Amino acid sequence: MPRAAQPPHLVWIKPKYNKETGKLKSRGYWAIKHLSKLTSTGCGLEQRDEAERKRFEYEVALYAEQPLAEVVAENGKGVRDVLVVDLINFYVQRHEKKIEAKSKDRKRDYLNTVERLLRFWAGKSVYDINERTISQYQQTARVGKPLSDNHTRRELQDLKAMVHFGIRKNLCELNGHVIDWELPPPPMPRIEFYSVAEVAKLVWTSYRQKNMAMGKRGVKTSKHLARLTLTAVYTGSRAEVMERASFTELPGRPWIDLENGIFFRAWKGRRVPNNKLADPVRIPEKLLSMMRRWAKESPNLVEHNGKVVKTRRGFHSLKKSVFSEERAKVVNFHTLKHTCASWLMMRGVPVEIVAHYISTTPEIVRKHYGHFAPDFHQEAVDAWQTKPKKRSDRKVAEAA
Repeated sequence: MPRAAQPPHLVWIKPKYNKETGKLKSRGYWAIKHLSKLTSTGCGLEQRDEAERKRFEYEVALYAEQPLAEVVAENGKGVRDVLVVDLINFYVQRHEKKIEAKSKDRKRDYLNTVERLLRFWAGKSVYDINERTISQYQQTARVGKPLSDNHTRRELQDLKAMVHFGIRKNLCELNGHVIDWELPPPPMPRIEFYSVAEVAKLVWTSYRQKNMAMGKRGVKTSKHLARLTLTAVYTGSRAEVMERASFTELPGRPWIDLENGIFFRAWKGRRVPNNKLADPVRIPEKLLSMMRRWAKESPNLVEHNGKVVKTRRGFHSLKKSVFSEERAKVVNFHTLKHTCASWLMMRGVPVEIVAHYISTTPEIVRKHYGHFAPDFHQEAVDAWQTKPKKRSDRKVAEAA
């Protein structure tokens, strides 16, 4: 049986040198390989992200030449006839603007996922999606190392959305067939929270870290992480919201109203998914006074060397330098949001208010943080302090 053709993918073309003189004849570059054709991206070794973007554009243009409706008309709509890669490409085509609107890191991760899905499912039909092929995907999708259960689940959920989108658009007819989506089980929720001493250590370490190679007294390199930590603990906000936040109202960015003390975590016109709500939050007075000082130093909440930056790697290095190896494995930046919710519950704040404050649902707060409330199961505890009523006393009470 002939091997299925690979979808368009990147290959590295090595630089060429003159054998006699050793001089460089042509530079190395990333090229898009499709069947026997090579298309240069014009990108060097360090420009892999840009090359991926061009590969994605090439693939969209390639499949746009022949509408999927024509492919379906030629081959049929049955689960044995419709190829998975056709549904993937159709989904990517129809959601191109949504994909382009993703942040740089998220778009790169998503396109890597699409590339793995296209490579593995090439030549396979919808009928071939079952427990066996899903297990093979987990073991072979990434060269040299199997995907973790959590990683596999996320990528196959993306595939499930793509296939179901094609079914809804009448590109595939199940005709009674049930697709065997045997996904790995979801991970157990990991609800950790920092102590007051741990938060203080994170902030103190952030403020004091210096690069002594710059200037006579060195240059502080992690002040932005201290701002991020304090804001997360006091408001329960997500990292991506704080990284883009400004002290002035700007289009397309969250902003902090220092005059009225409100953090607008979503800008006008932003569509927020239900699992990542971003309601406005009132800023506590302690944090507000600090923010007013920060606003005099820079126009953005999180800023490093005059630029808005991502903090994922920086916070990872910070926690490893502050905590033991065991503790650093079980906590991360999102733990700061858990800390905010846990501390509010410990202070007796009602569940509904905590839920609105950290932009989640009351059910989630009750499930994960309810046991921190001072009156948690108080009625049951109080009941053990009294003696049970005698049966005759109950009858008298009922008669009365």
